[in-house]
Amino acid sequence: MTWRVDREIMVLLGSGSRALLLQVAHPKVAAAVADHSRYRSNPLGRLRGTLDAIYGFAFEDTRRVERILHGINALHRRVRGSTPDGDSYSALDPHLLLWVYATLIDSSLLAYDTFVQPLEPAEREEYYAEFRRAGHLWGIPADLFPDSLGALRAWMADLIASGEVHVGPQGRHVGRYILEPPVWWLPPPAALALRLVTVWLLPPALRAGFGYTWGPRRERLMRTLAASSRWVVPRLPRAVRDLPMARAAERRVRGVAFQPDAARQRRPRSSGGARGASSARA
Repeated sequence: MTWRVDREIMVLLGSGSRALLLQVAHPKVAAAVADHSRYRSNPLGRLRGTLDAIYGFAFEDTRRVERILHGINALHRRVRGSTPDGDSYSALDPHLLLWVYATLIDSSLLAYDTFVQPLEPAEREEYYAEFRRAGHLWGIPADLFPDSLGALRAWMADLIASGEVHVGPQGRHVGRYILEPPVWWLPPPAALALRLVTVWLLPPALRAGFGYTWGPRRERLMRTLAASSRWVVPRLPRAVRDLPMARAAERRVRGVAFQPDAARQRRPRSSGGARGASSARA
């Protein structure tokens, strides 16, 4: 299910910025990004690094996945400090790691349901189960995960309702770089479309926290665009729909599967990240 969902380019377009905004809506995550990230000097470089880690974890072979995890964990050991309100944070805090992880799960599933095609409840739960099995690799204890996707989403909603997750000044500042990156090559219409998609999919309380209003006209427009996407995307050829990394992973696994047994034993083991590294993201 991880490969089925995350291979779609529309999932990346619909979920990437949303997940990042949800993450920095937690004041401790926002402080960590503000204090330790290069989002101001090189926002696209930071975004690319984040996406390389996320999608590499899903689609690369076991050796590459191990390198990704080693690099991320080494980085996290250096990320600690305090928020402007004096609350301490650490990138190794399992509670914060679960919040970040949950934003990826929730955003990817929401984007797939919205822009590709609705999944069955059992399929969503399987996607969540695959992420849960990989959580310990990121430093999230198994017993910290809610028992189901519905329970995970309820936990996220509770953090927002309680005020633990709210958009503070640092989160709003970082969010501006996420929604309006200072780049010259992104055409204004494309930038506006991506911004509308991201803002639309945010929980209303966080949407308002980032300074965006919403109304019935925009709601109707986005629902119409989403319905059109759900009609068009499933009819497109895979070469157009898929991330190149996903197609490369599929070819790699297919090549290993069709090797003669003797040749397969001689070659280094290679499997998709979602099936290697203790099932990585799968």
